[in-house]
Amino acid sequence: MQKIILALVLLLLFNLSSCGNSNEKKIIEEQKELIISIKSLIGKNKIEIEKILGKAERTEKVKPSRTPCLESPCDKSYYESDKFEIVFINNKADWITINEVSNIDNEKDNIILLGLVESEPSYQGTDNTLRWKNIENIKEITFFDNGSGKIDYIYIKAETE
Repeated sequence: MQKIILALVLLLLFNLSSCGNSNEKKIIEEQKELIISIKSLIGKNKIEIEKILGKAERTEKVKPSRTPCLESPCDKSYYESDKFEIVFINNKADWITINEVSNIDNEKDNIILLGLVESEPSYQGTDNTLRWKNIENIKEITFFDNGSGKIDYIYIKAETE
């Protein structure tokens, strides 16, 4: 009888200890909520982007150096209260900035926040900048730290350097 009681107590303790772990895991998973599947934006024209993000709130002309925009200004459009800034190079979403992410810890596995497969960053700066190069046919993705261990903004260069 004592062996049965001991077994039940051990089983109960095991179940209680594993409950805490599942709560911790749930908190971590909730924190890693997808921001956007970045591949759904890359290479799309304005009409296709509007179907995903809604109508642009404003658009301006820009001339980034070393791009075709230098000779013929490109459109830079802002969506969702400036959460997304997109530069359309050759009329396709190419340079994408994602703002309003300062509630998310800046960590090495954050690439999954963009719907991409987890991988090690190519570069980690002393300022905690995290950069992936040539990941899933995207030239460069950089997570900038706000100085407090959180993400300031995310910058994606899809095709044009």
